[in-house]
Amino acid sequence: MIVSTPLLRELKAAWPDVVIHVAASSVNHDIIRDCPHVDRTVLWDHGSLLYNLKVIAGLRRQRYDLILSMSLRFSPSYQFYLKLLGGRHLHGPRIAKYGTTTGNLGMYDHTVDYPADRHILQTYFDALGAYKPENIDYRYELYNVDAYAGKALAFVAGLEDSYAGLVCFNYQGSCANRTLGKEDAAALCRQLADRYPDYAIVVIHPPGDRERAAAVVAGSDRANVMLSFATAHVLELAALVRECDLVVSPDTAVIHIASVYNKKVLGFYVNSGNHRWFYPMCDHFRIMLSPTDSINDIDSQATISAIDELMAT
Repeated sequence: MIVSTPLLRELKAAWPDVVIHVAASSVNHDIIRDCPHVDRTVLWDHGSLLYNLKVIAGLRRQRYDLILSMSLRFSPSYQFYLKLLGGRHLHGPRIAKYGTTTGNLGMYDHTVDYPADRHILQTYFDALGAYKPENIDYRYELYNVDAYAGKALAFVAGLEDSYAGLVCFNYQGSCANRTLGKEDAAALCRQLADRYPDYAIVVIHPPGDRERAAAVVAGSDRANVMLSFATAHVLELAALVRECDLVVSPDTAVIHIASVYNKKVLGFYVNSGNHRWFYPMCDHFRIMLSPTDSINDIDSQATISAIDELMAT
């Protein structure tokens, strides 16, 4: 959802009178709810058939001129739901499956390939076809972060007299093989702490995982490695990331939040091609690509060298 925010801004800038609705899951809804370029957000968690049909019935009454599907799914049920929405035009990805492609279904007006060697946001814009704006600004956005910034500002204020800056360290990825193990995370924090003693190394964690984060901090055994306050909302996390100088994280939303604020980013990616679709959209970043399907196999010395390069910029 964060990656998609430039699409909404640029559409509204190109056609100020257009009405934009966004269907979002409960996971993404808080990201887009206060977007000034969106006229309405629709909460849609794909659930039972009855639930989905109720949501679709409400959307169908809007009589949309254009429906833009951002999903790379090609399931019969999903395509059926798109058809039921009843938009005058349907744009989306060209996905090959079942011996055909979405472009051959007779329901799309425009489909595009999603090449693996370019950022996915560029392809999102290509999916607009004739509606693609000119002179696109690919900068990400977040909205209403200041309303959630109280804890972050207080936390950072308590560190300003002791440290020259902050490093945000995230060990949690989207799944097990994209998550740094406790020992590896603690070892990297220890190296960072020794190399940059004037910086506070702040370990963040997802809700409900504070015990493991505390174990990483304890395992580092360094005074300038510390546990973040417990963030209860994604925009609280954004407010903290906004105050940091460097963000170290696996490929997950934290990297995209850091890109919103043009932070220096060190990203861990597994060797799946995802680093081409979802690389950080900021001025200064380094990607550490694992030779295997686990980020724990990334060379730690190469990681420190990449961080040194970033800190020198």
